[in-house]
Parts: sequence; structure tokens; C-alpha cells
Amino acid sequence: MTETQGPLDTVPEQNYPPLITRNNYWAIKELINQVVSEDQEYVSWKLKDVRTGGTMNAYLNDFLNGVNENIGTSAQQPEDLHNLMRQNKKARMSRVQKKSTLINSVPRNIRFPREIHDEQIAGLPQPKILDQSEQLNLLLTNLDEEQMNRFEVFRRTSLAKNNIKKISSLITNQTVAANINLLLAGVGKIFIGEIVEKAQEVKKRKLVALMASIFREKKMAANRLKKSLKKLTSMVDENDETLEDSVDEDEWDVIDDDDDEVSSKYSESFNKIVRSGVNSEENRLGIIRHYNRLVKTFNALDVSVEKYTNGPLLPEHIREAWRLYRTENDTVPQATWRTQGEGNGWMFR
Repeated sequence: MTETQGPLDTVPEQNYPPLITRNNYWAIKELINQVVSEDQEYVSWKLKDVRTGGTMNAYLNDFLNGVNENIGTSAQQPEDLHNLMRQNKKARMSRVQKKSTLINSVPRNIRFPREIHDEQIAGLPQPKILDQSEQLNLLLTNLDEEQMNRFEVFRRTSLAKNNIKKISSLITNQTVAANINLLLAGVGKIFIGEIVEKAQEVKKRKLVALMASIFREKKMAANRLKKSLKKLTSMVDENDETLEDSVDEDEWDVIDDDDDEVSSKYSESFNKIVRSGVNSEENRLGIIRHYNRLVKTFNALDVSVEKYTNGPLLPEHIREAWRLYRTENDTVPQATWRTQGEGNGWMFR
């Protein structure tokens, strides 16, 4: 097999029969399954991180372990264990006998992970209350290089005073004092920071969606690779025994409605040549060409999106962030001042 960039190698169109063996099929199939499994773990981790944003299972597990330890220490003797079981039985019977039980009521003894976390934090020694300057010094001493750069950029960035003065004059239809303009500049800076932060979240979610789409294409390419290689192995191998595994080379690939014309034609050509029962040299070369194309596609698809995290924000990220901000806070600017003066109404669209 010829060399190529990636975990899989292409098959030459000349002198290929010695390379197409059953052992080679099992080895390549195992390699494909291993690559897909690793990508599946990465995709699951990224999707869980985006959907949940982290969990508090650690605090809940510590609490449950403490409860189990207390039960174990208090019920070491058989008599204590018998009394505990009898008390639990009486409690269950009393709950069953209650006639007026509200279905939607919350039990009084329920414990949430957040409450357990707050109790543990409250039990820790309380630190000394620091003033604003001490808090700032403590913050700066614990920032890494990247966080320090972002902090310095945020501190040095400011909105143009002329634009703030112009916007405030248009809104109020009168001259605004310099102190008020300075206050508006500070509030606007915080507002822009919130929009940028939300745009970063939108960018992260779009990258995760791109990752899921790439992983879907990679799984489809992996399935076609195994089917084409199994079909080619069955045609080249002179052994009468069939390859018994979960791969069905005669299965018809489903063509999605959103596929373009080129992809649809390629899928139809692939299905036709793989399902063909004619063992000819022309069909073998056709399967090899399809296999080599799939190998290049499989090697080129990378589900990792870490390389895009430091990329710039796009206008579509800002627009989506502003839409989410309006939806979450219900603070849509009124059209009465959006189009005043030289404004054309496109600022917040």
C-alpha cells in the first residue's frame, strides 16, 4: 500500500492482490473502529461540557458517602439494624396511609447538591475581608499570562468620547455633562464586554456543531470504508468461506435530502458498484478507486476544534449574541431613538 497522510493507507491499482487478505481486512477494520471510538469519546466530552456546563456530582457523592458511613456506624449491631429496618418500615407505612398527598409537593427532607455545597463552604474558615485595592492586588497576583493580557487590554480599552457625546445628545436632545458622558462610556464598556463574552459562547457552540457534523461525516466514511474493503477482500480472496462480521457490504447507503448533486451521484455510484455481483477486474478497480477516495476523506476529517478556539469573532457571532441578549433580558431598544439624527436603524440589527 502506498504512503499517505493519516492512519489509513491507499491501495495501488496495480499488483494489489497480495495486499488484500483477510488478516489485512481485520487489521484495518480494527484500526477504523479504534479511530472512530476515540473521536466518539472526544465528541461526547465536548457535548457534555457545552450542554451541562459542569455538574456538582462531587459534592453530592461526598454527602451520600457521609450518610452511608453514619448509617453503617450506627447500625453495627444486629439489634440496631433490626430496629432501623423496623423504623423505616413504619415510616413507609405512615406515608402510604396518608390520604391527602399533593402530587406536585416537594418533600421537606429533600437535599439538593447546591445546598450541600453551600453548607460545606459555610463550614470553612472565613477569610479576612479585603478592601478594593487588596482585592485587585490579590486578583493580579493570581492571573496567568493569558488572563493578564486580557485584563490589560480591557483596562486600556475605552469608547470614543466623541461618539458617546454624540449618541447621548441624540437620545436626550440636549447637551449632556461630561461626567454623565464618562459614566455612559463606562456602562457602555461593560455592556460591550457582555456582548463579546456571549459572542464567545456562541462561537464555542458553533464550533461544537461543526465538530458533530464532521464526526457524522467521518462515521459515514468509516462505514463505507469497511464495506468496500470487505467487498474487495471477498472478490480477491479465493477462499470459499465468507467473512462473517457485523459489516454488511450489500447494505444500501441512505442518501440525505440535504446532500448536493455531486454527493448524491457519488453515493449512487458507490452503492451500485459495491452491490454488484460481478467479480471482474473493472469492478475491482472501481472499488479500489472508491476506497482510496474514502481513505483520503477519512484521513482529512479531524473532529478536534481546539485549533479554532483562538480564532477571531465573526459578525454572525456578534449578531447572534445580540439576539440572545435581547431575548434573555427583554431590553429591545425602542425604534423612536434608533433612527434619530443620522441613524438608519441598523445599529442593533
